[in-house]
Amino acid sequence: MVTANFATMMGLGLILAALTAVFFSPYRHWLGFMLAGMLFWGSLEIVRFGVQNLFELPLTYSYLSAFMLAMLAGTLVLLREDRRAQRALAQRQYIEHTPVYEDDQPHCSSR
Repeated sequence: MVTANFATMMGLGLILAALTAVFFSPYRHWLGFMLAGMLFWGSLEIVRFGVQNLFELPLTYSYLSAFMLAMLAGTLVLLREDRRAQRALAQRQYIEHTPVYEDDQPHCSSR
């Protein structure tokens, strides 16, 4: 059974107070970055644990393998988004404008 001593309760209380203070501050959007980082790290740990148990690798090599898989997945996502943006750019309809030349303008005498 896990016991919560005073230091643990104090640390969790300070973390909760800091998160509450950030939530009510103008920097609230940083909480999204923090949660995204926690989600990424959690998924990285799941991949690391799976790789470590599947291939019986040491801890260092399992972390390196998990990072390589994460970078490969990120690269594939960026390539897919770039391809989608290139297709959208190619399908864009441009409006042609008739150029206006100085010869076509009526001349006003300044005299």
